[in-house]
Amino acid sequence: MAIAPITGMVRRSAFVDITTSIILGTVSGYGYWYGFHVPIVRKREAYYLKLKEKKLPIQCYNEIID
Repeated sequence: MAIAPITGMVRRSAFVDITTSIILGTVSGYGYWYGFHVPIVRKREAYYLKLKEKKLPIQCYNEIID
Protein backbone atom coordinates (compact mmCIF):
# COMPACT_ATOMS: atom_id res chain seq x y z
CA MET A 1 0.00 0.00 0.00
CA ALA A 2 1.60 3.23 -1.17
CA ILE A 3 1.27 6.62 0.44
CA ALA A 4 -0.33 9.21 -1.79
CA PRO A 5 1.91 12.11 -2.80
CA ILE A 6 1.32 15.54 -1.33
CA THR A 7 -0.99 17.34 -3.70
CA GLY A 8 -1.82 21.00 -4.11
CA MET A 9 -4.45 21.32 -1.41
CA VAL A 10 -2.44 19.57 1.30
CA ARG A 11 0.74 21.38 0.28
CA ARG A 12 -1.00 24.75 0.45
CA SER A 13 -2.58 24.06 3.83
CA ALA A 14 0.79 22.90 5.20
CA PHE A 15 2.45 26.07 3.85
CA VAL A 16 -0.27 28.25 5.40
CA ASP A 17 0.04 26.45 8.76
CA ILE A 18 3.82 26.79 8.87
CA THR A 19 3.77 30.42 7.74
CA THR A 20 1.06 31.32 10.24
CA SER A 21 2.91 29.67 13.11
CA ILE A 22 6.15 31.48 12.25
CA ILE A 23 4.37 34.85 12.03
CA LEU A 24 2.40 34.34 15.25
CA GLY A 25 5.53 33.16 17.08
CA THR A 26 7.49 36.20 15.93
CA VAL A 27 4.70 38.63 16.86
CA SER A 28 4.29 36.95 20.25
CA GLY A 29 8.04 37.14 20.88
CA TYR A 30 8.18 40.84 20.03
CA GLY A 31 5.08 41.45 22.13
CA TYR A 32 6.64 39.75 25.14
CA TRP A 33 10.02 41.42 24.68
CA TYR A 34 8.86 44.99 24.16
CA GLY A 35 5.60 44.79 26.12
CA PHE A 36 6.82 43.04 29.24
CA HIS A 37 10.57 42.41 29.43
CA VAL A 38 11.98 45.81 28.40
CA PRO A 39 9.72 47.89 30.72
CA ILE A 40 10.59 45.65 33.69
CA VAL A 41 14.32 45.96 32.96
CA ARG A 42 14.04 49.74 32.60
CA LYS A 43 12.24 49.97 35.93
CA ARG A 44 14.87 47.81 37.63
CA GLU A 45 17.75 49.78 36.13
CA ALA A 46 16.15 53.07 37.24
CA TYR A 47 15.81 51.68 40.77
CA TYR A 48 19.45 50.64 40.95
CA LEU A 49 20.58 53.95 39.47
CA LYS A 50 18.60 55.84 42.11
CA LEU A 51 20.04 53.58 44.81
CA LYS A 52 23.57 54.17 43.51
CA GLU A 53 23.04 57.94 43.43
CA LYS A 54 21.74 57.80 46.98
CA LYS A 55 24.83 55.89 48.19
CA LEU A 56 27.33 57.97 46.23
CA PRO A 57 27.52 60.98 48.61
CA ILE A 58 28.00 58.64 51.57
CA GLN A 59 30.89 56.89 49.82
CA CYS A 60 32.51 60.20 48.90
CA TYR A 61 32.19 61.40 52.50
CA ASN A 62 33.78 58.19 53.79
CA GLU A 63 36.69 58.56 51.37
CA ILE A 64 37.32 62.13 52.54
CA ILE A 65 37.41 61.03 56.18
CA ASP A 66 39.77 58.11 55.55
